[in-house]
Amino acid sequence: MFETAKRRRARPVADIVPLLARQFLVEVELQARLPTVRDLAREHRSSLSSVHAAIGRLEEAGGISIETRGRLGAFLIDRSVARLWTLSEGSPLVVAMPLASSPRYEALATALKQVLSRDGLDVFLIFVRGSRQRLQAVRERRCHLAAMSAFAAGELCRADEAPVIELGPNSYNTGHRVFYSSNGAENRPYRVIVDPHSADQQLLTALEFADRKTKRISATSTQIARLLEEGQGDAAVWTVDEMRVRWPDRILDRPLSPPVRERIGDRDTRAVLIGRNVDIDLLKAITSGLDPMTVEQIEADVLEGRLVAEY
Repeated sequence: MFETAKRRRARPVADIVPLLARQFLVEVELQARLPTVRDLAREHRSSLSSVHAAIGRLEEAGGISIETRGRLGAFLIDRSVARLWTLSEGSPLVVAMPLASSPRYEALATALKQVLSRDGLDVFLIFVRGSRQRLQAVRERRCHLAAMSAFAAGELCRADEAPVIELGPNSYNTGHRVFYSSNGAENRPYRVIVDPHSADQQLLTALEFADRKTKRISATSTQIARLLEEGQGDAAVWTVDEMRVRWPDRILDRPLSPPVRERIGDRDTRAVLIGRNVDIDLLKAITSGLDPMTVEQIEADVLEGRLVAEY
């Protein structure tokens, strides 16, 4: 007696809509011929009627505009990136940002929110201390993108993570310097202040003081200036932008040593957005309008007072 194989249940329309939304956003170019309904039904293990209905929903929602050209087939005439994202993901684009602890970070948040939202995309920024923690938020799918320096990204990213877009020099900060007390430390280890949440600072501190005996003093970024001022630390590698918020008297500064600067170039000043490799094509499609020059101009407008920071 033969056992009749159970037919695989076809995916319902509600399951096909997000799949097609992602496909039309990532795989199909504007003015290109669409795959046939039969091909789409086979690819997504659904029925012809369900695929027809799903395409109809995408059109009704304003996600796509299709033109049928007889025997030539159907062509994608127009699409709304924002609406296709919503139909695909069902949520805003969530970006993890550094804490707005300096005017530069406020300017970056304003620029990213403004440019990404320009075509109707719903963008939600979350503020997380530390690039490691922001990257962990990507790994745990608590956000789609994480902002950090290109230097930190190069040191921290795993094989399944990658930059989606890299912005220009000084988009993340205007560089790191060594801030130090004029008091000597000849008879003891050099006390270097390190923020355990900042991968940039930890990595740069290790490079800068590799040949010197040091004692690490853990502190948050908001404590660095005070600890230097009170003599509880001898030096700290930190960003000019954040130190300007409260630069203590009698605290000197110098550039990073030439070997360190040569090794990192300007990567510590460039902002990158990191995402998961499995979503990289979708994320690149959704951020395709993020022009580095536009971001730079908005940042400048915020920093020079022509635009109010809003994010």
